[in-house]
Amino acid sequence: MDENRSDNLLRAALGRNDPAAVELMWDRYANDLLTFLQASLCSMHDAEDVLQTVFVRIVRKRHRLARARCLDAYVYRIARNEAYRLVSRRKRAQKTKRITESWLKVTESNREPSDLAEQLQAVLARLPQPQREVIVLKIYRQKTFLEISGLLGLSQNTVASRYRYGIEKLRNLFGNLAL
Repeated sequence: MDENRSDNLLRAALGRNDPAAVELMWDRYANDLLTFLQASLCSMHDAEDVLQTVFVRIVRKRHRLARARCLDAYVYRIARNEAYRLVSRRKRAQKTKRITESWLKVTESNREPSDLAEQLQAVLARLPQPQREVIVLKIYRQKTFLEISGLLGLSQNTVASRYRYGIEKLRNLFGNLAL
C-alpha cells in the first residue's frame, strides 16, 4: 500500500512538471537500473551512458509516466529499449567489440575480485541477453518472477523459462571451465 501511495505522489509530481519529480525518480530507480543495464550491456561505461539517456527520456515522457498503469514496468521498458538501441547502433555500424571491463561487482567492500568472480562475469557475458537480464534481476536484485515479468513485460512462464535455461547454460559453461 505504501508503494502505491509513493507511485501516486510521484505521478502527481510528474504530471504537474514539478522539478523534484525527476530527482525522486533518480533516487528510486538509478541504482537498480544501473545494475540492470550493466547486466544487459556487460559494460559499466555503456550502462552509465544509457542510464543518462534513460533519464532524458523520463524527463521528455514525464506526462506519459504520470499516466502509466505500472510505473516500474514503464521505466524498465525505457531502459531496456535504450540498451537495445545502443546494441543495434553498434551492430549497424559494425563497430561491435568485445568488452572486457568488469561489470560484475563483488559486494564485499574489502574483498578483491577473485578468479571465481571473474569467471562468473565471463560466463554470464556468454549467456544470451534475455537470459542474463532475468538471472541478474532474480539473483542480484532479488526480484520475484512476478516482479520481473512486470518489469520486462513478459509472462511469468517466459521469465521462469529464461531463468531455467540460463541457469542450465551457466552450469554447463562452469563445468567446462577448469576451476
